[in-house]
Amino acid sequence: MDTSFSIVVPCYNEAENIPVVFPPLLAFAKERGWRVVAVDDGSRDDTYALLLKMKENAPHLAVLHHKLNRGYGAATKTGLRAVETEFAITIDADGQHRLEDVEKCFRRIVETDADLVVGERVNNESGGYRTLGKWVIRMFASMLLSLPVRDLNSGMKCYRMSEAVSYLDLCPDTMAFSDVILLLMVNDRKLVSRTEIEVAPRLAGKSTIGTRTALVTLAEILNLAILLRPMTTFVRLGLISGLLGLAWGVFIYCKSRTITSASVMLILLSAVCFILGLLGEQLAQIRKTLARQKNGR
Repeated sequence: MDTSFSIVVPCYNEAENIPVVFPPLLAFAKERGWRVVAVDDGSRDDTYALLLKMKENAPHLAVLHHKLNRGYGAATKTGLRAVETEFAITIDADGQHRLEDVEKCFRRIVETDADLVVGERVNNESGGYRTLGKWVIRMFASMLLSLPVRDLNSGMKCYRMSEAVSYLDLCPDTMAFSDVILLLMVNDRKLVSRTEIEVAPRLAGKSTIGTRTALVTLAEILNLAILLRPMTTFVRLGLISGLLGLAWGVFIYCKSRTITSASVMLILLSAVCFILGLLGEQLAQIRKTLARQKNGR
C-alpha cells in the first residue's frame, strides 16, 4: 500500500459522468492506498450531491466545493492545496483519462525523480480547428522557452508537491493553468519529464474549451513571458516589427521612390520594444533580488 500519492479531479457540471467515472476510480485508488480529491467548481447540476453520496462509502475520497464557478485553474489549485501526499496527479472528470495511465505517470515521476510529469496524448483527435489552436499556443510558448514536452495543456499532469505548491499563487484560475504552471517550472529549471498516454472520447456533456479559451491562454503566456523574460520577449517583438517596417519601406520605395509613414512607425516601434525590454529586464532583476532576500538566500 502506497500512501504517497493523490488523484485530484476538478469537476464542473459532470453529473452524467460522475456515476460512471468515480466508482472504478475510487476502487483503483483504494486498492493502492491512494487518496482522491474531487473539487466541485460551482456546478449547476447534481455534481456536488453525487460526490457527497460517493464519499459516504469512500473514506479515501475528499470532496471540496466552490459556491460559484471560478474556473478550471481555481478548482485545480483548490484540489492541489488540499493534497497531503508527496505526489499528486490531475485528471479530468469526463472519463477521457485511463486509470492505467495514472499509474504510468506515478511510476515515471518516481523512477526519473522528476518534479513534473506530463501525460502526452498520442491519440488526441481534437479536430482541425482545435489542433490549430494548440499548435499556435505551443509555437508561441516555444519562442520564449525551450520546451521538453509538446502537449502543454494536457489535463493529466503528475506533480512533486514540494515543488509545485510554490507556483500555485502565480497560476491563473482559467484553463491556462495547465500551460502556465508547466512554463513556470521549465523557466526555473525544474526537471520536467513526459510519458505517452491515450485518451478516450468524453463520455457525456460538452467541453467548455473554445476560441475564447485559446485567446485567454495566449494572453496568459504573453503576460508570463513579459514577467519572466522581458528582454527576450520585447527584443523578438521588436525584431518582427523592425523587419516588417524595413521590408515594407524597401518595397514601397522601389515602386514609388517614397518612404511611407507606416514603415517608419514600425521601425520606431522596434526601437521602443528594445527600450521596454531593457526596462523590463531591470525590473525583473530587482524582483529576483528582492525574492532572494525574502527567502534568505
